[in-house]
Amino acid sequence: MLLKEQVAEFFEVTPRTIDNYLSANESELRENGYEVLRGKALQELKLALKALDVDETDFVNITKAPQLGVFSFRAFLNLTMLITESERARLLRQTILDIVIDTI
Repeated sequence: MLLKEQVAEFFEVTPRTIDNYLSANESELRENGYEVLRGKALQELKLALKALDVDETDFVNITKAPQLGVFSFRAFLNLTMLITESERARLLRQTILDIVIDTI
């Protein structure tokens, strides 16, 4: 699972850019594993992170977050295919294409 802030940092764009892609492609990204955790699911994530003794700075300050958007790896790759402002996304797309061509 990746948080929006982690995805933005990886692609070297602002979280607002990620928000724009989420609103423009929400159904596609949700089909591929993006979800907004609320209530019990969010509490379970918080407890799991606490049990694993994960440094909260790696996950922003989620203790007070009423909801949290998370990307599965598939949704992350889906966003990679959509995002145009990022050089890292371009390089990742190129690498994925190289792997597919080598496999074929």
